[in-house]
Amino acid sequence: MKANEIIADLRRQEVEILTEQRLREVIERNARATTYIGFEPSSSLHLGNLYGAIPVIKLARAGFRAIILLADLHALANDKGELTQIQEFAKTDRSMFERIASKMGLGGKFEFRLGTEFQNQEYFIQLLRLARLVNFTEAEKSMDEVSKSSVVKMMSSAIYPLMQALDIGFLGVNVAVGGMDQRKIHVLAIENLKKLGYPTPVAIHTQIILGTDGKRKMSKSFQNTIELDESEESLETKIRKTYCAPGDVETNPILDWYEKMIFPLTDSSIVVGEREVKNAQELKTLWLKREISPQELKKAAVRDIGNIIL
Repeated sequence: MKANEIIADLRRQEVEILTEQRLREVIERNARATTYIGFEPSSSLHLGNLYGAIPVIKLARAGFRAIILLADLHALANDKGELTQIQEFAKTDRSMFERIASKMGLGGKFEFRLGTEFQNQEYFIQLLRLARLVNFTEAEKSMDEVSKSSVVKMMSSAIYPLMQALDIGFLGVNVAVGGMDQRKIHVLAIENLKKLGYPTPVAIHTQIILGTDGKRKMSKSFQNTIELDESEESLETKIRKTYCAPGDVETNPILDWYEKMIFPLTDSSIVVGEREVKNAQELKTLWLKREISPQELKKAAVRDIGNIIL
């Protein structure tokens, strides 16, 4: 695929690219460029995690080397459990992601890494060099939206962003992907990795995706997630209970999922009720006019999300 085609495909999802010109240069100059996204291993990945990984999925389709970092040491620093437990979660997360990648025709296209596989003595020497370039306030601010409350004032919250920035350089990543909560960390990497001899990365940021309550981002902390290992029955139950007020296009999670995840992953129109809908804007218009009922929208969502994760 050419640069214009790859970027146009990425833009089907609402993303920020820092910067589009540098991304174009990476695509044109590097036949086997590397992209990555990192996850802190947990008991189960959810739709929000998959949504955030869509740019990596699309770049893998375009021929990029794609790394999924199961960031076990990051999770330890962020008080997500002890290392043995975290690494067990990593096995589960990898299995779930591999299953969904296979459904998308991308089986074997992702390289899975644990932080403990490469964060060695050489890595920590580089980490100390990076620590001499970044002041404490910069590091602390870059973790504002990432740290668990239990570690906000702990030193681990300042070490974490330096590790994440260094991961990008150490793994040879050309295009780093993450949510908007990762933006400050990626900017830190863009500004400082070149000082350690690494190429300046491109960063792609996705927006938040609403949870089932329609009030907050999808997060296990809010118990408003749809897990990637849902059964057909549990998926239907969760979507049936999802907030979905007729005519409301601002806080409707299902419309949000269609706009940010389902339509960006499909090349065809979608049937909702008796309507054939071509894109998210058309779906919003029909919903605003109340020409689609909550029951019809939820039934379609069970089918279309099920096609992705079941």
